[in-house]
Amino acid sequence: MLELATDQDLLLHLGNADAPLLGAGGEARVYDLGHGRIARIPHDGAARHQVFARAELLGEVAAGTAELPFQTPEVLDIIEHGGRIATLERRMEGTPLSTAIASARRGSREKLVSSYLDTALRLRDIPVQRDWFGPLIGDPALRSDNWPLFLERRLQRSSTTCPPDLKAQVLDPANLALPGVAMPQLVHVDYFPDNVLVADGSVTAVLDFSVSALAGDPRLDAWGAVAYLDPEISPSATQPDREFALDWLEQAGLADGYATARRWLAAYWSHAADDLALMRWCRRVLGAAAGS
Repeated sequence: MLELATDQDLLLHLGNADAPLLGAGGEARVYDLGHGRIARIPHDGAARHQVFARAELLGEVAAGTAELPFQTPEVLDIIEHGGRIATLERRMEGTPLSTAIASARRGSREKLVSSYLDTALRLRDIPVQRDWFGPLIGDPALRSDNWPLFLERRLQRSSTTCPPDLKAQVLDPANLALPGVAMPQLVHVDYFPDNVLVADGSVTAVLDFSVSALAGDPRLDAWGAVAYLDPEISPSATQPDREFALDWLEQAGLADGYATARRWLAAYWSHAADDLALMRWCRRVLGAAAGS
């Protein structure tokens, strides 16, 4: 059996073996190829069809942002070499919000956090619509014409891979008491400070529309944007940042659904058991939900 190409083999094939690593996540590593381009290389074992499905979704999302004040990623090409696959994408301008707020002073922090929260609500203006609720890229078996049924199916799936001691809390019916929604719309799900770029006090780009993206209730991104400011996920955010975000929820008329949405998101992310910081957050939120 032939050995799979390494990241460096792929980068050499792309003409820049020394491309610096920009970041790594649960799905891929991202390298700076220069000239306004990046290479996104999924980890070994990535499903080829999902790479193509993601590229198609990104094209749909990018086409719907022409009138919006921020950019989203767009795949320029898909490269296959040595049994591996990579996407070439344009590099988005800006600094991750998680980095920007680490050194921002009070007035500028509030401006940054406010833009981050407002943009979470603007994601629903991207016209990605389906006639079902569920994953846009992931397993179609999870899809449903009923939002509550999808929410339940998704947590059942998470319960099969979460740490065993969390299973009962993941399946707690209290996690499912979210308000109804009539029409499925784009939901990023992973909208948090690392996936948001900013410049001059405003959001310039939203990154990483991927396997977590849903057709569902777009309010979930607003609730998630606040929940993900918790210290386990966003250590550069401060308690005043979180209090500001909770006030923003109140002013936006979204406070009532927040606690349940935060529990559902913690139950959902319990499948990512290899992310220790995220698991600490899931345990804390689900522990509170279970009354411990």
